[in-house]
Amino acid sequence: MTSMPLRPVDSLGYPGRTYKFFSGSTVFPFGYGLSYTKFNYTLKPAVRSTQIKLNKFQHCYGIKYENDSYNPPSPSVRIDDMDCKEKIEFEVEVQNTGSRDGSEVVIAYSKPPQGILATHIKQVIGFQRVFLPAGGSKNARFVLNLCDSLRVVDYNAYTVLPSGGHTITIGDGIVSFPLHVNFSS
Repeated sequence: MTSMPLRPVDSLGYPGRTYKFFSGSTVFPFGYGLSYTKFNYTLKPAVRSTQIKLNKFQHCYGIKYENDSYNPPSPSVRIDDMDCKEKIEFEVEVQNTGSRDGSEVVIAYSKPPQGILATHIKQVIGFQRVFLPAGGSKNARFVLNLCDSLRVVDYNAYTVLPSGGHTITIGDGIVSFPLHVNFSS
């Protein structure tokens, strides 16, 4: 009761707060909703990697990784140092497979590369409400800023864009795809 941080505190057995940091079991996950119909998601082809060219004023920034995790040569770049205009685009076909009309909120999450210490489990990067008649389908298209969608706040309160394999997840892991971020000079 006296521990108020959002992040988990292992020494106190505290699992963290909010959907971003809570590592305990849940009855209903964030974004769960009941409906009188069922929906199917199908991911359309999406870009799986992006190359960001750094100028001479942008420098790699070290972030902490677990001891046995892969630590890339250029772990991250501070977002404040970037003029981030790169976009990520993807499309998901939502199909109403039930016998009733209904609406679905399509939620997109990003998960940071594995092994980064003290970061969120996942974060919402976009959402759309889609109304579908019974048997109908519609595409939900997402066009998102790369830095805003894949950013991580470290323990020093710097907002950074980590390099490596991020995961974009739609819904509760119904559909997901990897997105690899590379830095070059």
